[in-house]
Amino acid sequence: MVPVHDLGVAALAILGVAFLIGWSGARLNQATLLWGIAHLSLAGATFTGYRYHLQPELQWLGVVATLLTGFFLASLHGGTNFLRGRIIGPGTLIGRSLGAAFLIAVVGIGGDEHAASILVLGLKMLVYGVSAYLCLQMHYRLLAVAFALKTGAFLLYFLEPSTIGTPFQDPAILTVGWISSVLLGLVLVDAAIAQTRMRLSNVIKHLPDALVARRLDGKILFCNDRFAQLAGRASPSELEGQQVPLLTREQEEAEAMFRKVNAMVRSGPLDEPMRLERSITPARGEAFPAEIIFSSYMDLGYPVILGLIRDLSERKRGEEERLHQANTDQLTGLPNRRFLEQQLDAVLWIAQRQHTQCAVLLIDLDHFKKVNDTLGHAFGDEILRDIAQALRDQLKPGDLLARLSGDEFALVMAGLPSLMSILEVEARALALLQLIRRQFKSDDMDYQIEATIGVAFSGREGLSAPVLLQRAEVAMYESKARGRGGWCFFESDMDERLAESLRLESALRQAVPRAELRLHYQPIYSCSTGRMAKAEALVRWESPQLGWVPPGRFIPAAEESSLILELGQWILEEAIRQAAQWRAQSSFAPVVSINVSVRQFAQPGFESQVFALLDRYGLPPSGIELELTETLLASDQENLPALLHRLHDAGVGLSLDDFGTGYSSLSYLSRFSLNTVKIDRSFVMGLQESSRNHSLVRAIISMAHSLHLNVVAEGVETWRQYEILKAEGCDYQQGYLLGRPMAAEQLRAHPQVVAGEESNIPDAVI
Repeated sequence: MVPVHDLGVAALAILGVAFLIGWSGARLNQATLLWGIAHLSLAGATFTGYRYHLQPELQWLGVVATLLTGFFLASLHGGTNFLRGRIIGPGTLIGRSLGAAFLIAVVGIGGDEHAASILVLGLKMLVYGVSAYLCLQMHYRLLAVAFALKTGAFLLYFLEPSTIGTPFQDPAILTVGWISSVLLGLVLVDAAIAQTRMRLSNVIKHLPDALVARRLDGKILFCNDRFAQLAGRASPSELEGQQVPLLTREQEEAEAMFRKVNAMVRSGPLDEPMRLERSITPARGEAFPAEIIFSSYMDLGYPVILGLIRDLSERKRGEEERLHQANTDQLTGLPNRRFLEQQLDAVLWIAQRQHTQCAVLLIDLDHFKKVNDTLGHAFGDEILRDIAQALRDQLKPGDLLARLSGDEFALVMAGLPSLMSILEVEARALALLQLIRRQFKSDDMDYQIEATIGVAFSGREGLSAPVLLQRAEVAMYESKARGRGGWCFFESDMDERLAESLRLESALRQAVPRAELRLHYQPIYSCSTGRMAKAEALVRWESPQLGWVPPGRFIPAAEESSLILELGQWILEEAIRQAAQWRAQSSFAPVVSINVSVRQFAQPGFESQVFALLDRYGLPPSGIELELTETLLASDQENLPALLHRLHDAGVGLSLDDFGTGYSSLSYLSRFSLNTVKIDRSFVMGLQESSRNHSLVRAIISMAHSLHLNVVAEGVETWRQYEILKAEGCDYQQGYLLGRPMAAEQLRAHPQVVAGEESNIPDAVI
């Protein structure tokens, strides 16, 4: 017959294995692992302990029993502590096990084996009793009762104190002890299962998405709080066993969806989750877009469908916001070029099938860059917003409006019956020009905003949106060339002129590296001495493909691109080099006047670049004069006054070019450190015929002298003009009368002194 204690050992070992199997399915539950280790350790300690009592000569059995007893005590206590949220590490577990084993061994060796057995029993009662108290505090009442019963069962062992820890105890007492151990083990198994179930329940309960599990007949097995909320119920328990609510206004659509999912699950488990999007209508609240994810699993041989409802409201709003930002101009709130092209392609597709036309009106604000340079970009942005709102207010049904770039807008007129709608388009263009035209004043200066419009029709060619927009842009530039403030329709030959413009820009990019540029110099004579005092450097370009290209043709092309920076740097260095060469070769040393563009002057490092070139070629700062435009002085560069002051103090001459034709603010003359004012040729050309021009020239000279500025008159072509300017006290003169722009070698051979009207003036002068 198998001894009673061996039956108990087998029961403990089975419980230990059951705990470990449970832990393998839920590895986060450390309590099941520790309880499994505890029961296996107790089974091993009991088995080896009893064998040691029967065979005392086998000392190693006693050592093993002592170590396993310590491991049992530590792991059982650790499993209970895990319920309190206290995780025990392997090192701590081994340390406590060895400590308990050491205490038992000391008592057994120092006292006797009976005392050690009573100590082990006391330690067990202590661990079980503490565990009962801790479980009661954590409201694990059934587990607390089981620990308490086990603690009480140990008291029966004291009825036969001499047999404690031996295989000779009363079978009835042993039976009660083992039964209480088995009951405790079963309760521990239930607690471990309940803990895992509670963890899963909490995860499902607090899941932000609605979750429901249903059978094929539509009855709910379980659901979470979010799903119950959508169904209008207080708790998930109210829905268990009920039919799944459809949560939609479209009942037929929902029923068809359920039938489709059921059919797929009947044919076999879903290998991949099935996803679909639909609108969910909760029992209370507004409908919202959702993603429904269906999956399936088998539960006791029956298929179960798991449905997850994910609210897509935030994601949809984010997508709409990103789409809005991608398609909208942030400054004006109008659609941008990208969105307009998408919409225009759709309009063109419809127009082609309905045999209608659409027209693109590309609107460009004239001289808007000057407003930005003068009054600042914040003021310019306000004007753009104002114009955008005005354009938006005049829209008609079917129109499209967008902001294409900085100061460019596009209006699309759709649904035009035929090309005979040209009169309607013209009337619209005229209305837009009048709508945009506005005047305002700032810092005692008058400004006027106007626009130029290019118009392109879709025709019957099946054009794409980019091509149609490009044609409207070509027409707009043609309108600017004819005179700003009007409109122009696209014509086929305009493409050729656009290609010519592109060829010009492409050739200009190679002009500097291929050494195709030359500097010519126009002499400037002093009125007081009659001698050549200065020479203005003027760039000339001879292209192998295009021949001689006039400056009026390639300079604007360079200014519209970044080429003006490369071109300006080359002109600056070449002029300084030539001036230094003249000084080194002879006494011929005119001050070289160099034109500087706004973009070049605003470039970081321009000042250091000037001084570096002067130092490289050994030319004193007084050997050059920089010619500045009123546009530059009117710009909003904060460091401009200080920069001009440093250049002036270093000895670099500063000249205000074309005075009287720009903004004509007298504050520039007093605000900035200048040396010279150049009277524009438009005042000099009519000098001898118009007394009004004479008065203006006299006033400019008088004002400049009062500010200690020199005056240069441009465009002098007759001796009458020369004499009038000299009589009025003009300091310097230049023009075709005194010499056309010429190469550096010709300038050295040119007359150094103006002899007078009766002298024989060389042909080069005339």
